[in-house]
Amino acid sequence: MQAPRQKLTPNFSLAEFLRSATAERQEEMLRQQYEPPGEIIGNLSYLCSTALQPIREQFAYPMRITSGYRSPALNEAVGGSKTSQHCKGQAADVQISDRFLTDPRYEPLRRRIADRVRMHTGKRLREDVNANFYLYAYICLRREALDIDQVIHEYGDDKGRPAWIHISASAEERERSRQMLVIGRYHSGRKTLSQLKQALAMGT
Repeated sequence: MQAPRQKLTPNFSLAEFLRSATAERQEEMLRQQYEPPGEIIGNLSYLCSTALQPIREQFAYPMRITSGYRSPALNEAVGGSKTSQHCKGQAADVQISDRFLTDPRYEPLRRRIADRVRMHTGKRLREDVNANFYLYAYICLRREALDIDQVIHEYGDDKGRPAWIHISASAEERERSRQMLVIGRYHSGRKTLSQLKQALAMGT
C-alpha cells in the first residue's frame, strides 16, 4: 500500500505525515495510517500552512518529518499519549541535517541566531549544539509571529542537542499558547519554559 500523493503546501506532502516504520509491519495498522479521516487531513493542512511552511520559508533549510499523524492503532503501538496532538494531525516532529552547521550559505543565519541568543542570555552558544537546536532557537525567537501551540526541545543526549523539534498548531478557537517546552533525561519529566531566556539558555 502506498501513501497518498497529495501536496499540503509547496514544501510538504501528506505522505510525509503518514509514513511510519512501525505501521508498515502490520497490514491493518498501515491501512488505518494511510486512510486518515478528512478532519485529520484538514488539521495537517492547517499545521503546514500556518506553521511549518512559514518556518520552512523563513529558515530556508529543508526539514524532515520524523513523526506526523498517528492513527489510534499506531499511537498505542508506540506508547503515545491518548491526548497527543499527533493523534489529531495537529503536530509533527521535525529534524534538520547537521550539515546546516557547516554550510557556508547559512553562516549569516547561524550568526544572527547566535547573536540573538547572546543578547537574551548574556552567554555564547556552546560549540557542541546541534542543528536542531538552531531550529528550536529560531522558532522560540519568532514564536509570537507564528501560529503555533507548542515548540518542544525533545530528547537527544543533552541540552542544546535535541533529537528532534516538536511543533504543533491547531485551528481550535482559543488563544495561542505558544508554549516552549523541553523533554529529556537531562530534565525531570516535561518542563515548560516560561521565559525566552530559559529556552535559549539550553544552548549556552
